[in-house]
Amino acid sequence: MLTRRAVALGLLAGALLCAVTPYNDNKIGATTLAGNQFPVGALFVLFVLAVPINALLRRFAARFVLTRPELLTVWTLILVASGLPSSGLMRFLLPHLAAPQYLSNSTNNLEARVWGSLPPAFRLTDKAAADAFYMGYPRGAERIPWEAWWQPLLAWGAFGVCFFMVTFCLASLLRRQWIENEKFVFPLVSLPLLLTENPPSFLHSRPLWLGLGLTTVLHSLNGLHQLYPSVPTIPLTFSLEGVLTTPPWNQLGNLPVNVYPLVVGLTYLLATEVAFSLWFFFLFHKAEILLATLNNWYAPGSLGSPAERQFSALQGFGGAVALLVWTLWMARRHLATLWRATQDDPSELLSPRATLYGLGLGYLGMALWLYIATVPPLLIAVSLLTVTISLVTISWLVTQAGTLFTIPSGMTIDSVGGVLGTQGATPGAWYMVQRAECIFYRDTRELLLAEVLTGAKLAEAGGFSARALFKAMLAAVLLSVGVSLVASLWLPYYHGGANSLANAWTYRTGPLRPLNLAGSLATTPLPLVPSNALHIIGGFSGVFGLLLLRARVGFGLHPIGFIGASVYSGWMLWFSVLLGWLAKVIILRLGGLGVYRAALPLFLGLILGDVLNAVVWIVLGALTGVGYAILPQ
Repeated sequence: MLTRRAVALGLLAGALLCAVTPYNDNKIGATTLAGNQFPVGALFVLFVLAVPINALLRRFAARFVLTRPELLTVWTLILVASGLPSSGLMRFLLPHLAAPQYLSNSTNNLEARVWGSLPPAFRLTDKAAADAFYMGYPRGAERIPWEAWWQPLLAWGAFGVCFFMVTFCLASLLRRQWIENEKFVFPLVSLPLLLTENPPSFLHSRPLWLGLGLTTVLHSLNGLHQLYPSVPTIPLTFSLEGVLTTPPWNQLGNLPVNVYPLVVGLTYLLATEVAFSLWFFFLFHKAEILLATLNNWYAPGSLGSPAERQFSALQGFGGAVALLVWTLWMARRHLATLWRATQDDPSELLSPRATLYGLGLGYLGMALWLYIATVPPLLIAVSLLTVTISLVTISWLVTQAGTLFTIPSGMTIDSVGGVLGTQGATPGAWYMVQRAECIFYRDTRELLLAEVLTGAKLAEAGGFSARALFKAMLAAVLLSVGVSLVASLWLPYYHGGANSLANAWTYRTGPLRPLNLAGSLATTPLPLVPSNALHIIGGFSGVFGLLLLRARVGFGLHPIGFIGASVYSGWMLWFSVLLGWLAKVIILRLGGLGVYRAALPLFLGLILGDVLNAVVWIVLGALTGVGYAILPQ
């Protein structure tokens, strides 16, 4: 049963984390409180409530012990709230609104070339407010200039309302298909479910404390090294780029070797074929680059995509389209039933009519918004397809494979501009499309759709109403958007401006990239290159073929790692995934299922150890002003 105190606790904890996240992430530079689909802040709160607080309540006030449904409710509400002050919304929204005024000057002439002809409501028009966002106000004169911000916030808020409407309606559309029909495994809920046992018996396992102790030793040494360089360190990150310096190896690009105990532990929970796919396709992508280098094939960098190379972005886009088509095909009977439904089903997040009408209104609203922003119809259509791909395929990867975070590899500028050229739209239109993508669905490390579906899965596991939890999730999102907005504006205006903060990508590099790209299109439009469509076709054929082979024959390489192999998440996590996969394979081969189960607490200890140490160093970072990041930033 969903109780009022659980909802109140979840809303309060979520709001508090939203209030401190911008300061922690961008001022201190410590481990992000969210930053992925398994946020350390949410798990830490769950741990505190489930272990020490419930232990005290069991001893002194047993009738007040938090039940499993209550703990799962709290976790879910924090989960859906935690990404909003970070990459889920505010991390990119505010800098992209202030950037045009501040970063444009007489040298780059970006106003005349890119955004000068766009409707003024889509940017911060007050030059003084934009400058203060980046450089701060004089001491004693700090304030948030709400009078300058209300218009662009309302304009972009309209798109945001439509985007989140589509998000929630897609969650309602996919819940039964993925949770009940296809029975997705949701690996990221394993530890929260264990923690909410009453009491959590797995905490008595010695291997768990061994794993927790190992991570504590590692992070204590490395964290203290940040404060006192004379303390020895155990490096957990290394780059092969410094070793591979001769042709053709120096063309491979990013080759980091990172050890994240949390990722190693999570990988141990995955199916071996899924884990294999996640690291194999990263190396497959590097092999493609090597092959292109050896044969002197033209392989330029991507345009607006996070992928390293243009062919990678186009292949990833094609693969994501294949996964979307496959998802719709697998759900065809469910979708037909939903379309014909005439009565409400209380087990669903929304009624069938509300789901379909909400989807229609959401997509129509986004299309109308883009049209007002001078975007032509073809670009609008592909942009809406890209929205759907980002939402559905990334959520599929998170809920099916348990990936910590994944970023889509293909954006509209790559799939349309890279094939058909850019002459069909103005630089301003391309800029608006890129801004919308960057703000809402280019960096999907904290994707709300995956989090809402995770909440629905936990409602099923906890035996309480998914619809009641859904209403609480809506309330959490509304409250957290308001808190996150205030906290994210307060930080630069009251701390010397964004230029003085620790995250240059958030405030300068990220917003400047679409401005510069659109500016270059004003002078040098991209030409028509029909042959680039072959990369999209190849990605589509490869992923769809593997999915079909597995469905018909029950054998074949899992394609799940292909889509995100060439982007930041692939670079950062591949080696830790390899370690977790290797550990699981060796344990299963030598000891069988019994030894695998006996070793499971050790890997859960790696996960829990990273979370608890991350919070300890977040607190120490707040006290010392020196951040130590345990997970990818």
